Amino acid sequence: MKLKTDQLTKQYGSKTAVDHLNITLSNGVYGLLGANGAGKTTLLRCINFLEKADSGRLVFDGESFDLGRITRREIARLRKKTAFVFQNYNLFRNKTALQNVTLARELLAQEQPHFKENKKKILEEIQ
Repeated sequence: MKLKTDQLTKQYGSKTAVDHLNITLSNGVYGLLGANGAGKTTLLRCINFLEKADSGRLVFDGESFDLGRITRREIARLRKKTAFVFQNYNLFRNKTALQNVTLARELLAQEQPHFKENKKKILEEIQ
């Protein structure tokens, strides 16, 4: 899968948190480094639609979306293919690492019956 942003911009009043950002990510593990207030969390929140970007495009899994006009239906469809670990995550102590990482997808398993067959594959993808 490939994730690409084109001119992603997010502002809070007169402060620009993410300024016309272009990135392209292929399969792999990535990290964001930067000073406090540099826009790292805002970027991730915009990509996962926890914040609404002011403008730009997102290309994910071959589909292109106008971030300023994306619909709730499109967001719901994209969220079925993605996951987000919060900065202050609280793991469930009664669950294994695999169970914690795949919990969100487990909840979607009713809509995606093939999920349980692919659980180990998902863990391999995120390692």
